[in-house]
Amino acid sequence: MSRLPIELVEADLHLTKQAAIYKATNKLSYADTFAAALAKIKNVELVTGDAEFKPLEKQIKITWLK
Repeated sequence: MSRLPIELVEADLHLTKQAAIYKATNKLSYADTFAAALAKIKNVELVTGDAEFKPLEKQIKITWLK
């Protein structure tokens, strides 16, 4: 994996708190809450085809796969 353009991100307190907010207020899986939280904190787009992210469209940038 070290040769791939992947950045590992620690689940620090800030990220975990945002993920917890998404978990408490949306019907997202545990892993999906961290993906959404990271997109929000880093101000990047989340690329997904998972309709469970639909309620977050106004909070994070989402590029939808077809």
